[in-house]
Formats: sequence, C-alpha cells, structure tokens
Amino acid sequence: MAETTASSLDELQAKAEQKKDYVQQIIRQLERAMSSSSEDDRRWLESLLHPSDPSFRTIVKLVISPKYQGFWPLTCVCLRALWMILKMAQMKFDLRDPDLGWKVLVELAGDDLAFEVRRDVCKLVEGPELRVACLALMVMAELGPCVLKADRVWRIMDLLQAVPDRADDLSEVALRVHAWGSESRLELCLAAVQHPGGRLLVEVLLQVINRCDEKRRCRAVKVLSGCLARPEGSDFLYTNDARVLVEILLRELPNNVENMKAFECHADCFKVLTTNCAAARAHRREEQLQLMADLRDDERCEQEVRAKSAEVLAILAQAGA
Repeated sequence: MAETTASSLDELQAKAEQKKDYVQQIIRQLERAMSSSSEDDRRWLESLLHPSDPSFRTIVKLVISPKYQGFWPLTCVCLRALWMILKMAQMKFDLRDPDLGWKVLVELAGDDLAFEVRRDVCKLVEGPELRVACLALMVMAELGPCVLKADRVWRIMDLLQAVPDRADDLSEVALRVHAWGSESRLELCLAAVQHPGGRLLVEVLLQVINRCDEKRRCRAVKVLSGCLARPEGSDFLYTNDARVLVEILLRELPNNVENMKAFECHADCFKVLTTNCAAARAHRREEQLQLMADLRDDERCEQEVRAKSAEVLAILAQAGA
C-alpha cells in the first residue's frame, strides 16, 4: 500500500512539473509579446486575452485544484501568469476604475471560477508559504480594492519584513493601494508608520523617486507625505533616509517648475517633511531656504509655482524658528 501511495505521489509530482512547464511557456510568450512589435506576437496576445481562449481558465483551475495544493512551484508560476495576464488585459480599458481587474477576471474566467480563485488567492496571501503569499498579494492588487480590502493592507508590511528580496514587487502593491485613495490609503499610511516593514518600504520608495517615471515618482512622494503627516510620522524616517529625501527634493523641485502638478506634489512633501522631521529640517538648511526664495522670486516661473514656493518658504522659516 505504501508503495502504491508513493508511486501515486511521484506520478502527481510529474504531472505538476508538466503543468508548471506549460505555464512557464505562457509566461515566456507573454514576456516576448510585451517587448515585441511583431504581428504574430500581437495576434497571439489578443487571442490569449479573449474569453474564448482556454489558457487563462486552465491557469485558474490549476490554482484552485485540490489535487495540486502544496505543489508550491506550480502555484507560484500560475499566480505570476495570472498577474501578468490581468495586468496586460487592463491596458485596453479605463484604468480609472480601481476594480477593473476583478471585472476582467470575471470576463475571462466566468463567474464561478472567478469567485473560486478569488477565495483561494485570499487564503494564499495569509498562508505560510511567503513567496506564494507575495505573488497572491500582487494578484489581489490587480483585482482592486473589492478584493484587496483595507484590512488586508497590513499584510504588505508583514511580507516586506519577512521577504525583503521581494520589496520591489511589494512596493508596487503599496503604490497601487495608495492610488485607490479613501480607506485604503489611510490604512496603508497607518500600517507603514506602525509596522517595522514600513522602514523597508521607505528605502524602496526613495529608489522609485530616484529612478522611475513621473507618475510613479509622484505616487511614491505622496505615500511618503501621507506617512509623514500622521501623528507618528515624526519617527517614520531614519536620519539618513530623511537627509536623502531632502536632497532628492532639492533636486526635483527646480526640475519640475514647468509641471505644476509634480511641483506641488514635491513641495507638499517638503513642507510636511521639514515640519515633522528635525533631521530633515537641519540638513542643508541654508540651501533649502535659498532654493525656495529663488523660486519665489523667479519671474520666469508660473505664478502658481512662485506662490507655492512662498508658502513652503514661510513654513520652512517658521519650522526653524
């Protein structure tokens, strides 16, 4: 009997490996299609994202199949494939709908499978396999706040602390949650300032501000501003991180004088940072005051930029008094 059981397990393991190879092939094709402009790749991608294509439903069924529970490598590749497909599918629609990913899932998988995989992904986020939990959280973020509800936002910080090498992916989840606004945004900032994982989030967000596109840079700045504005925000940043943020803002403010939306975002962060953080207030203080005075007095700048600079300068002067 034991030999039969062992043989059955080996057979199931072999099948799981075959399924994993199948899903990995889809992932490789997705990666190629995303970076390719060929007509064949475009047609393949359009086919994959159509409800009539069985590939997406097959991947969903592998995630929810009781037979393959515990085969974590298979679960990981399936979750990554789901995340990639949901992300790609949403590019065709109005991204202002935060729950668009859930609607895409229902369209591609059907109601029954969509609710089943939603249930199982939510369980995997809280499970003991931390790398699986990270991928499940990424899928939940694509599905929107109707799935990644505010009370689950703390899990981002848990996983940042437990799996720091996945910090880049988890920080993208945090940026996505913040963009939803309302209760999700408040809970994210609260979790960041109260949970040890929030300190690692800061490090990644500083990198985002330094290297990423304008939209993500501004979102990262807004996350930091929201955290710093909380009552606990004065202790949120390590001294060195506070100094790094000051130097970033000293660089980015003059770089954004022709983009009022970005300028205001950075200026508001400067205000709350220097008001609530003594280390930031003291770092290169004369340069802070001089920059804001120069921007206030620069007639080449739009009036809104000059007025905002005067506002920040007044707060800097008052904070240092």
